[in-house]
Amino acid sequence: MDVIKFAEPILNPETLKAIDLHLEALYESKTTIDIGQKMADVELKSSQIRNLENLVMSTKRFSEIINFIKNQTGKDKKGKWPLIADTLLHQLEALEDKAREIGKDNPGITFEVKRQLARGWVKQIVAHYFFADSKKKKDKL
Repeated sequence: MDVIKFAEPILNPETLKAIDLHLEALYESKTTIDIGQKMADVELKSSQIRNLENLVMSTKRFSEIINFIKNQTGKDKKGKWPLIADTLLHQLEALEDKAREIGKDNPGITFEVKRQLARGWVKQIVAHYFFADSKKKKDKL
């Protein structure tokens, strides 16, 4: 049986620029820096951060990211994920709102913009987490 593959929407240069500008604004506002720092402060494991990153980078559905965070939070016996989950979910909600604005209510474009924003967002968070975590370990020496 042949698998039917659907082409992902091709985003025009104006849309790509809007995505990049929003990701730069997140960086400049220190939003992703603060999240990465908070993840290091609550001592999430690097494998947990990589799992989040891998999911965001590979998922076809934005809702899977939300579900992953809720799942991690629900099964966390040490209570680390609950300390960061609301912040992450709030950020994802803000990304979703921005995607609707950029996508101009075109569902296919909005869907792809959400994925692109989430990917850029998680790359920033992961970089800041590892930077903060390495500083934390260095300071303990």
